[in-house]
Amino acid sequence: MTIKEAMVHFVVERFVEGPAQKKSLAEIRQDLQAGGEALTQILAGAADTPSNRKQLRHVIGIERWGQKRLRVALGEAFVPGEYDEFCPAEGRAWAELRADFAETRQATLGLTQALEKANLPEGFTVRHNSFGPLSVKGWLRYLNNHAGMEGKRIR
Repeated sequence: MTIKEAMVHFVVERFVEGPAQKKSLAEIRQDLQAGGEALTQILAGAADTPSNRKQLRHVIGIERWGQKRLRVALGEAFVPGEYDEFCPAEGRAWAELRADFAETRQATLGLTQALEKANLPEGFTVRHNSFGPLSVKGWLRYLNNHAGMEGKRIR
């Protein structure tokens, strides 16, 4: 394991997987709900600027990409690739992007409920391009944290 890989592993275990494993999927769903509401408040007061549209497109793209990865746990085939293809089109208006985020987060909440019902085997993981294998709970925590951190750049 390289130094970089060891550092990534440490960060993922400390800030993603460790905290995620201490919660149930229902608790993580509540965190996603609260995180979505918090970001929606930020978006409501944010200016319609090219940088804000770009940032929100990124947040939505990552979340949709993560949903695709999480559906592997429900039996869909793993499809390698990057998040870019999941981003809304560049020409989307600010109001449309805000609606896209709300719709995307609702889809994540619905997916979380489906994962709760799936009774997945202990230790089931799906590969993240940069972080390696993440558990379902780890993926959901990552998506919520990512949206929250990236959302702070929207003004």
